[in-house]
Amino acid sequence: MTEYTYIDSSAELDRLCLSFAERGVDCVAMDFEEESNLHVYGEHLCLVQLSDGSSFYLLDALVLCRTEEGKASLKAFLEGPVTKIMFDCSSDSAIARKTLGIALQNVCDIRLTARALGFDGNLTALTERNLGIRVSGEGEKKKYQRANWMKRPLPQDQLEYALDDVKYLFELRKSLEKEAEEKLPLSVRRRLQTEMKRCAAPRHKDRPGWEKICNYRALPYGQKVYLRHFFIARDNLARRANVPATFILDKRLIVAMAKSGTWEGILEGYSLRYKDSFENARLAAAEELSKKPKK
Repeated sequence: MTEYTYIDSSAELDRLCLSFAERGVDCVAMDFEEESNLHVYGEHLCLVQLSDGSSFYLLDALVLCRTEEGKASLKAFLEGPVTKIMFDCSSDSAIARKTLGIALQNVCDIRLTARALGFDGNLTALTERNLGIRVSGEGEKKKYQRANWMKRPLPQDQLEYALDDVKYLFELRKSLEKEAEEKLPLSVRRRLQTEMKRCAAPRHKDRPGWEKICNYRALPYGQKVYLRHFFIARDNLARRANVPATFILDKRLIVAMAKSGTWEGILEGYSLRYKDSFENARLAAAEELSKKPKK
């Protein structure tokens, strides 16, 4: 079993950051575990796994962010000067930004180097390729990716899985940098350095959820308006019940309602409460469309 320090208060996190500074720790391996509409409503940053190369730490982001002090301490660390070695930081940086307003800084995303070297697999495959170490298989990995990271206390097997994701990042970074120096021309390595500086920044503007379903951009204007109102109605129902939105209504039904301009004939068998919410959404969409200037 991997030994680790569990941190769930701002005072403990502040002491850890002070310890890093006193010991001259300027680089850590880091990964996140999150909840993304699998077990409860919405997206949540649940756990931050760290290694300073000799010790391991688990930051309980879910508990830390219940207080302004805890959130401030987490923000100060994640946006601070310590370099964070990660593998594919895109989804992690997005959830920190969207849910907590935290912009990850000073990230070294080793996936960028791996891809420049022609490798496009996952962390498990990269660890085996570069270090010859076999870690958890795909089946086990998917099991834990779909596990409930909102539960407290977290089961020990989930914590062990979480720690595995930072266990070899220092070695992988060293191995990849050596390989890059041997195989990549200087111009490519310089371009990598530039990309690394902005790897945690959003590549595109965050889009609202209704723009991510169906072929949104191809829909006629009127259907887009209905889709938005029906999507928001479903989201409000899910938020009140604290369940994933798909538990309320499959997105294919949202699209069907948008194309029909009504819930009638589509939500037969659903509760009156649902029908009332979507009827209000239909009326709001119709009113919005009625105010659109005629061409």
